[in-house]
Amino acid sequence: MPERPSPARFRHKLSGFIRLILVLEGVAISSAAPALQRKPGLNVLLVTIDTLRADRIGFYDPKHPLTPAIDRFAADSAVFLRAFSHTPTTLPSHANILLGTTPSFHGVHDNVNFIVPAGLPTLAEQLKAAGYATGAFVGGFPLDSRFGLGRGFDVYDDNFYPKDKDPGIESGRERRAQAVLDSALDWLKGRGSPWFLWVHFYDPHDPYSPPEPYRTRYERNRYDGEVAYTDSVVGSLFRYLEDHRLVAGTLVVLTGDHGESLGEHGERTHGFLAYNSVLRIPLIIRSPGEKPRLVSQNVSHVDIFPTICDILGLRPPAVLQGMSLASLLRGSRGENRPITFESLSPALNLGWAPITGFILGAEKFIESPIPEFYDLDEDFDERKNRAMGKDLNAYRKQLVQIFARQSSEGNDKARQTLDQATRERLISLGYLAGRPAAGKATFGVDDDVKTLLPLQNRSMDALDLFNTGKAGEGTEALKEIITAGKRVSAAYLNLAAIYKRQGRWPDAISVLKMGLEKLPDVYDLYVQYISCLYEAGRSDEVVKTFTETTVPQTATDPVIWNYVGLAYWNTGNAAKARQCYERSMAIDKKFAVPHNNLGNVLTFQYKAANDAAIYREAVESYERATALDPSYAAAYHGLGVVHFQAKAYEQAVASLRTAVDLEIGLDETFYFLGVAYMMRGEKGPAYDALMKYKNSPSYARLSEAEKARLDGYIAKCKI
Repeated sequence: MPERPSPARFRHKLSGFIRLILVLEGVAISSAAPALQRKPGLNVLLVTIDTLRADRIGFYDPKHPLTPAIDRFAADSAVFLRAFSHTPTTLPSHANILLGTTPSFHGVHDNVNFIVPAGLPTLAEQLKAAGYATGAFVGGFPLDSRFGLGRGFDVYDDNFYPKDKDPGIESGRERRAQAVLDSALDWLKGRGSPWFLWVHFYDPHDPYSPPEPYRTRYERNRYDGEVAYTDSVVGSLFRYLEDHRLVAGTLVVLTGDHGESLGEHGERTHGFLAYNSVLRIPLIIRSPGEKPRLVSQNVSHVDIFPTICDILGLRPPAVLQGMSLASLLRGSRGENRPITFESLSPALNLGWAPITGFILGAEKFIESPIPEFYDLDEDFDERKNRAMGKDLNAYRKQLVQIFARQSSEGNDKARQTLDQATRERLISLGYLAGRPAAGKATFGVDDDVKTLLPLQNRSMDALDLFNTGKAGEGTEALKEIITAGKRVSAAYLNLAAIYKRQGRWPDAISVLKMGLEKLPDVYDLYVQYISCLYEAGRSDEVVKTFTETTVPQTATDPVIWNYVGLAYWNTGNAAKARQCYERSMAIDKKFAVPHNNLGNVLTFQYKAANDAAIYREAVESYERATALDPSYAAAYHGLGVVHFQAKAYEQAVASLRTAVDLEIGLDETFYFLGVAYMMRGEKGPAYDALMKYKNSPSYARLSEAEKARLDGYIAKCKI
């Protein structure tokens, strides 16, 4: 066998795959491997590519020739053929990599409602203590520094608001791989050794929107287009190392955080199930001076931290749960140990049954109400569940023991209540983001993710039908799912959303009430029921429902308190409204909306009392809202109005102009702006603003007396 493995020998199907490994184990992987030569002072480059299936790398599977740059890198490296993630979501997987421990230890089980706890050693801290300059450059919001992975990095670049807008990327959620690389290379240029650079490319994550020419080239498979585009950027990174003669002095680790189902097992993306389509990840390590080789042994994310320490000759933290793979780079065999995994997002956010399990050798056990057992040598794609007729008690006992060994005291410290803006940004990326109630103690087949995911998919498809003009089909599909009586809150929520868009408020309220009766622990149903009552003008029912029910999640939800405050205000109870807004602010100090709404209450009170203290308090409320959210047009409108009422016309004009610059459709703003200009003697701008108001939809709703007053102002402003 040649020393350089040939990509052409790889096959995705495990029959050929295993035959290859048997050959390799007789040649490239021997127990008499030479001792590891540690290399203190090497630079360290860690590349993580989000949502990257191993079989989309050509070196792993030549049926997908998408990644020439990674393939060339792999041909000079140690390629781990059976590397696994412990979790199918972004934040927990990167916590596993950078902390070297599993979720049972560090406590981060999902992207939502978790923050990496302080006090656990990180790879960046370890290398910084050894004299390394440390920089991180991430491409997706789930790795924003607010989630706790920045400890130990001199620079943690999570700027998702690029100066030049990309039409295929929503600002604030992610940035292209090229933008990540540009920032990383700016940091790296001229930097002396040793350094630790982590670059994270988010591009293969749903929604798939590769830039040209990849968008056109892969029009029928946008995921592959994202992978191909990301590979081109990885190639630029590797060329930089070559051009600056850094290859010989840099340890490079490339991996994915998890895979992507792409419809396999009925899962469209990831985050629900725990099959190899989402757990198997590429892991490629190039250590200077080591020969390229293929490694067949099961390895995982938690092995990366100790491996880097071992190669550099650094003492690893005692809490690490992985093993060093350094000896495997020299051809030795490592310990055959279980690799645990979990998929808890559906359990935490939807109340479905949790999924846990472990891989040991060729055996994979998945614990859920419908348990699963697979022989990965014979069935790596997990098509034939062998659990039937098998005594699983020993596997269940082993699973409990493994998780108990991996757990730590205080791992619940990672669970945090996120601010509303953060939750909304994660939801916009497609993540589940419920506020879970106390978990169920036992689960049945009807709670299994495999039972419920098809219905969840149908619920989303029904909404798509409505959006494409097939309202009847979409509505009937959702009714069928609801009639089935399964635990699928999306069916109720989506049907209510359709009714709301059709203006059928009583029907929307009825569906949400039915959902609450069936699934009283699903908090999203409660929130949508309250908001739907409010939007339908039934504020008295909002107050009645809220005061007569006890829902624990309201204690940490600023949105519900804001809605109830609005309802109290509509029913004439300003004091109660203020109390609710203040409770909302106390829960989430970054939530701008209740500050604006409190400003509205104070503005009305100022108009009635003409009290300067109330005026100042109203101004402070609006200014806090705009400081928290500089794009909040309604808050600038309110600020302008209260200045207008105080006859502070200069400040009124400044605020009102900002409001209309930020948002089209604030018709009343033009009225106040026009009159404020008029009071300052600026007839031209006043006329323009008042005419915009007259030509707006709001004009038709004015009384005849109000129209006459407006026409009078316009006449005074004509030049």
